[in-house]
Amino acid sequence: MKAKERVRRALERKEPDRVPVFPVITALHAARATGIRYRDVVLNPWLNYEALLRAWRLYGFDGFEVGLASRLDKDISILKKSGEEFLSKNGKLLARLQEHDMPIQLENEIPIKDEKDIEKIRIKTWKEYIQDGQAEPVKKVLEEVGEDAFIAGTAASQSMNFLVSMRGSQQALLDLIDNPELAHKIMELGTEISIQIGYALIEAGVDAIYIGDAWASSTIISPGQYKEFCFPYHKKATEAFHKKGTPVYLHICGNSMPILEYMAETGVDAIEPLDPLGGVDIAEVKRRVGNKVCLKGGVNTLTLLRGTPEDVMEEAKHCIESAGRGGGYILGSGDDIPTDAPVENVKAMVEAAKIYGRYIGG
Repeated sequence: MKAKERVRRALERKEPDRVPVFPVITALHAARATGIRYRDVVLNPWLNYEALLRAWRLYGFDGFEVGLASRLDKDISILKKSGEEFLSKNGKLLARLQEHDMPIQLENEIPIKDEKDIEKIRIKTWKEYIQDGQAEPVKKVLEEVGEDAFIAGTAASQSMNFLVSMRGSQQALLDLIDNPELAHKIMELGTEISIQIGYALIEAGVDAIYIGDAWASSTIISPGQYKEFCFPYHKKATEAFHKKGTPVYLHICGNSMPILEYMAETGVDAIEPLDPLGGVDIAEVKRRVGNKVCLKGGVNTLTLLRGTPEDVMEEAKHCIESAGRGGGYILGSGDDIPTDAPVENVKAMVEAAKIYGRYIGG
């Protein structure tokens, strides 16, 4: 069975030939593992896709995620100062470049200071993303992998993540209590932006859409706040993408145990990443919502970072045995694969699916 079909069957809560392997991998780990400097990825968005493709070839994942290409502002340049390099715009330093890590942002202006600022933010249509060429790298990835990888498009940040990006983390949390009407208006804006991004990705040909918000975790907000502020927008985005005939999965890391049923009720096809660092018990997740949605993830990111290949194999085996029986499970990381995770450990996760996943899935 080809990888694309393997993942598709798991999302449909059916049994493929074996449990698929589809972790959360970003260009940070992909670049480090395949010898690309991350600073070059920042300056050349096409390298983001090259890093992911190299990592896919290295590891043999059944799937991975891509987003639309970013567009660096024409006025942004590199400025050298005191032996360091900075992203600069019109002489103003924006961020310090690093060899292998994210740029360190030097200033973070809040885009929305009051309700009037919402009107200043223009929603770009999916057709404009296509016309601007931001989906071209996605198309090339799809051509490269063919049926050998399931490609999901990233159209996340419907609710809390978008609110935090627009208001700052502290003010965003205060808004939930002091200014809920503004919070909802900002989330409505974020959801519509994500839907247009998702439509562009679907037009490019992706196999599924990834939605979600790390800040929606019960590690940060209460289950009641999730139900009031996040659930409606995750549900709205899911329905929009389902109307296009595209599967959707929802990412909420940290502690998702108190909101599992809400996550399933959004109508998504799968939930991830089942983060053990947040206290998620994968066997309990299977018991509570495994009959409603596919489960994806579960391998502790600390084990991937600090454990041995044998530790990773054992933990992956536990995940497969806890959630894989009867189908509807995709093995993956409990959140982003750490930047410095040893290649041998990530390979061990893939190998575990081949060894133990056939017994469970087949």
